[in-house]
Amino acid sequence: MNAKLTLSLDQRVIESAKKESRKKGISLSKLIEDYLREITNSRNSKKGKGSATELIGIAGKVPDNFNYRDELFKILSDKHLK
Repeated sequence: MNAKLTLSLDQRVIESAKKESRKKGISLSKLIEDYLREITNSRNSKKGKGSATELIGIAGKVPDNFNYRDELFKILSDKHLK
């Protein structure tokens, strides 16, 4: 059974994901569902810990000087300290 899910993402990530889904000939929902299914299945089979940075492949190349921790800190600070 399908259910609706609302996500807040960087506009560049959305555009990159839309291009990727068009290139693959599938909907954006299907692209994301397949990816989430893949990472949750691999986590369950490996019993290892996954990483949110695995989603980066959808958005394209990340600058070499990109600091994931700083970015996460900014996002969480904005969300919880307002």
